[in-house]
Parts: sequence; structure tokens; C-alpha cells
Amino acid sequence: MITLENDYLQIEIKNIGAELCKVYSKQTNLDYLWKGDPKFWKRHSPVLFPIVGKLVNNFYTINRTKYELNQHGFARDLEFNVITKTNESILFEAEYTQETLLKYPYKFTLQIGYQLKKNLIEVTYEVFNKDDKSINFSIGAHPAFNCPISESSSFNDYFIEFEKEENPIQHSLNPQTGFRKKDTERVRLNKTIPLSYNLFDNDAIMFEGLESKQISLKSNKHEHGVHFYIPNWRYMAFWTQKGNAPFVCFEPWMGIADEENTDQVFETKTGIMSLNIGETYTNEYAMEFF
Repeated sequence: MITLENDYLQIEIKNIGAELCKVYSKQTNLDYLWKGDPKFWKRHSPVLFPIVGKLVNNFYTINRTKYELNQHGFARDLEFNVITKTNESILFEAEYTQETLLKYPYKFTLQIGYQLKKNLIEVTYEVFNKDDKSINFSIGAHPAFNCPISESSSFNDYFIEFEKEENPIQHSLNPQTGFRKKDTERVRLNKTIPLSYNLFDNDAIMFEGLESKQISLKSNKHEHGVHFYIPNWRYMAFWTQKGNAPFVCFEPWMGIADEENTDQVFETKTGIMSLNIGETYTNEYAMEFF
């Protein structure tokens, strides 16, 4: 486990998946990131690459060749190397291997960076095309925050707050299969969504085209929470595990689960991006703890 620290935060990250595993605030004396209890969900903040969500029957095709890939891809289980590190920043890197080429026939380098700035963590993703052809991929984040954050509160005391009132497209999953329903709807959202476990009866709630660049997790019982910044993400999802799990995930995505009736062709899969030879894709998000 690797530790970064400044006067405000102490965080821990592991090499497997370059996954953030702990966020402790020296200002509030609170732990904000989910501890990864396997009773509910063993992960903390996995990186989703080269797909987001599930594939129908766990496979896709490229040029009529079939490739098998589990939900959210393989980056979360890769061994990342540390490229640079200071007390307050770190850059991880993982590259394609013969094993990844069997699942995903593209040559790539994936870099994940973390930077502490007072009580804020900037997270950057960079995908480098190392192939002699265009590569196709999706990418996303999946951080889980303790909810409740404070022992004096409960899950139902919290709410999601948007920067402004929203009118996004809402996507729905079939809770039995985990695949995306074909039909979508344009919904009107107030600035706040009160949290309750029945909000997630049908799995994650997913929005496309939010205008808010700041989304917050707040409580009616105390002043602590998280500001979540998403400058350039197509989708935003929220999720918790069934069984009254004490966390909620904020998930910015560039990609989405397969539709139930997909043709399973990777190049035309909804949310897939294409990166030309020699090009680099960059995106970022940030989390501010108060």
C-alpha cells in the first residue's frame, strides 16, 4: 500500500488496479472512502477499462472474432507500476500484455494519476494508443463513499445535490440481467435526490448529459460530505449494493453496459470511443472532502 499525505488528507492506494483504498481527513478526523468489506462489496474505487458495465454473455466481437471480458474490464486487477511519486502525488502505469491481448486485441498504455491539493484529490486517466491501428475502449471510475460518513447518521439522512436543476436522459438496467434496457426517458431532477435503499431496487441509477459539473454527497444531520467534480464525462451513475450496504458510489463513465438486444460488435457498442494511432485520451475527476 502506498501513502500520500499533506496537511489535510492522508490517502492509501494499492498497486493492483492503481486503486484508491482509503481517504482520511486530518481536518474532520473522518474516513470517507468505503473500506471494502467483502460482506457487501470488496472493492473501494476500481478503474473501469476497457469497458464499463456488463457485456451480454461476457463477450464481444471485433472483425467477427469473439473475445471474452468480464464486467467493467480488467484494469482493476492489473499490476500497475509507479512511474513518479512525491509526498502529495503519484503516477501509475500499466501496459498491454500477451494475456490482455487475448481478451482485448489492442496495444495500449494506461496511466492513473493522483494529486493532493489541500482537501481535494485530483484523479487523472490517460490512455495511449500503442498499436498500429485505431483502438476502441470505454473508461470510467467507481469510487465508493462511506454512507453514513458519521456514526451519528444513517444512510437515509444523506442526499445527492446537483449544481443545478437537471433534465438528463435516464438509462435503466434490467435488475435480473444487469443489461441496459432499450428504452430511455428524459427526466426532470430537482437539485437534490434524497438517498434511500429503495432508490436502487433496480440496480444503479444512470444519467446521460448532466449539465452540473459539481455533484455533492451531503447529510441532513451534519456538515460533512464530498464535492465530486466531473468536468467532461458523458454518463454519471449512482449505486449501492443490495442488503443495506453502508456506502454509495459516484461513477463518472465514458461508456455504458450493453443493451439487452445488442449485436455485440465492439466498434459500434454504445459509449465506445476510438483513439487514432499515436494519440492519447485524457480525462479527470476530483473529490473534495469537508
